[in-house]
Amino acid sequence: MKKLLLSLGILTLINLSSCKKDETTSNTIVGKWQIDSYIITNFENTGKDQDDTKGESPRPTLEFKEDGNLHAIFYFKDLPGNNQNTIEDVQVKYTLNGDKLNLSGNLAFNHNSFTFSISNNILILKRTDVSSIGNKDSGTYIEYTTIKTTRIK
Repeated sequence: MKKLLLSLGILTLINLSSCKKDETTSNTIVGKWQIDSYIITNFENTGKDQDDTKGESPRPTLEFKEDGNLHAIFYFKDLPGNNQNTIEDVQVKYTLNGDKLNLSGNLAFNHNSFTFSISNNILILKRTDVSSIGNKDSGTYIEYTTIKTTRIK
């Protein structure tokens, strides 16, 4: 009887130790992400930050599919006080190269490439733009874009 109990105990320990733990976070970009903020620093050389998704409801989403397709949905209020939303449905191809995300079209504005990082189900996309002020002799300015998203599935 002792041998039977000992054998069952050993089998139980082996089974428990061999169970794969479910990962609570994933470092893959594949999945659906909700945009928490889409901030452009030094927006149009004003020195101010602008969140291009502030006040949007429902929140915009990005869905990266395994086949290399990105489906992004943005909602915009048509007029102040108007409850109607304009929906911008952006569908482009994406490729990854290390920490670089490249898109076959623009996510918004001329935003078609980013660096990215994923940690604890938070995806951060960043880019730097050098833009001209007026004509070519007027100089340039730099804008920084940071998009913070949370995995929703």
